[in-house]
Amino acid sequence: YITLAIFGVLLFLVFMVFAMVLGMNANLFWFTHACGSLIGGIVWMYVAAKVPKRGAFAIMSAIVAVVALLLGMLWTGPVGIVAGGLPAELVAGAGSKRTTLRCLAAFAVWTLCFWVGQESMIFLAGDAYVQIVVDSGMSAEYGQGLVDFIHGPLALVALAATAVCPFVGGWIGSKLFKKHLTRFVKNITLFLFKKQLFLRKGHVQLQEAKW
Repeated sequence: YITLAIFGVLLFLVFMVFAMVLGMNANLFWFTHACGSLIGGIVWMYVAAKVPKRGAFAIMSAIVAVVALLLGMLWTGPVGIVAGGLPAELVAGAGSKRTTLRCLAAFAVWTLCFWVGQESMIFLAGDAYVQIVVDSGMSAEYGQGLVDFIHGPLALVALAATAVCPFVGGWIGSKLFKKHLTRFVKNITLFLFKKQLFLRKGHVQLQEAKW
């Protein structure tokens, strides 16, 4: 459980850093999950190798969801995270059934559920979504930009990227695991922590609005 908690928080930090950076532009925010999965896949594959037990991904997903909720993410995001952990478990399997390909597919499913969970608030809240963004400290123009993106053709591009990029990130993770992944994970953890502290200083309001 300690390993799942540590790497669950790390996985969330990866996505949060990308959200804070890409969230500076409404047309880039919905690519957060795709870009985040390129690094998050390394964490995912590490957990898959270190904790090859049934229920590991579901438990880690619950931890990620709790952290996201506590940090202010709109509730549909955590719901998507938890919901993604369940099919990810079925896809990944356990023990000898947990192959690299199945773990990659499981991560893709999880990331897609995360993405769908977050963007679904636009459809659930309707016209009120822009007001939610405004209440979080952002402009109405920015909120409308998020809505327009989801209703436009680029949403399909973001969706496709969110389905493909986890395979790339996971593949990178599987290769790094063979070459000192533990040391790499420690280094990337330190980097993300420092990066997150730096970004929080300049973009606190942006973080609150997006999550």
